[in-house]
Amino acid sequence: MNVTIEYGIVGIPEHHIKVTHQLPPQYAAYRCDFADPVLVTSPAVDIIYHTVVANGCSMSNNVFIVKEPVQLLPKVKEALSTVCCVVKGSLNIMYYDNVVTLLQGQYSCFQIIGQQQASVFSPGIYEVQHYSFSREILSYNTSNSPMVSRWLSKIDGETPALLTPTPGIVWDKLHILNHELKYSIVNSGLRRSWLSAKLQELLILILEHQDNKALPPSSDLTFNTIKTYIRNNIDKELTISQLASTYYISESKLRHSFTKYCGMSFSEYQLKIRMERARNLCINETISIAHIAYIVGYKNPSALTKVYKNYFEETPSETRRNGGSE
Repeated sequence: MNVTIEYGIVGIPEHHIKVTHQLPPQYAAYRCDFADPVLVTSPAVDIIYHTVVANGCSMSNNVFIVKEPVQLLPKVKEALSTVCCVVKGSLNIMYYDNVVTLLQGQYSCFQIIGQQQASVFSPGIYEVQHYSFSREILSYNTSNSPMVSRWLSKIDGETPALLTPTPGIVWDKLHILNHELKYSIVNSGLRRSWLSAKLQELLILILEHQDNKALPPSSDLTFNTIKTYIRNNIDKELTISQLASTYYISESKLRHSFTKYCGMSFSEYQLKIRMERARNLCINETISIAHIAYIVGYKNPSALTKVYKNYFEETPSETRRNGGSE
């Protein structure tokens, strides 16, 4: 099966584009464990590819370090049935004659065939994880999933399609699986079998999500995506200005949305999510308080303990001893 989407860099002469299999130190954070990297450099954009194939499935992580506005032209060698998860940044993708907006923390399913159109990327860093599946793998689920039936009809009719007109939100289970796959080591036949099973697990999660989900209004979709992204990234120092810029909304509107839909400010919501996660970990896990502090975004256990005690009127250690009882 064809496993890759490669990107042509529009307007950049070939002699200015270099390909290497080594990542320089400044790009070390973008290394994935499941495959060796391929780095394409140019004056306008650097692209890092990682790709692996496993028994009718494939996984590809693409990072775009965009230095100036640039058009990127997706290229596929044959039809591709793929799930696209946006890990970092938000994208406006030209899909044939339509613009598909995929926000950070969202995913969509595509049937890609033939010549594509170039999309404009603004300066910034973008990361996308693609999961692709052969017709055979998809057909295993035909009798159980209406979406697979639609997908197979597009494959057999050699018709391009956006299978998810409304993007899905990368909820906690999918976020965890994305992260596990990105940092998995695939260095043997047995590990490829493991990877194939994990990718099919991911496919089933997405099919269940798509077959069962109710479609929210677009404004709710954006705000729900932001809330889910915050919950999935509580270890990161997120700000209103960062989120507003990434999700194409004003800071004032985002602040208003937290007050309207959550009954609290952004900082109060972020604190609530961190404290609830910390409390859950104290009660249900045996990991150290230091590790819990790291998970929920504090530099050391004393910093967590101070905030936690102010929030719950007891320390994390007291919560653990009491088993969560008031």
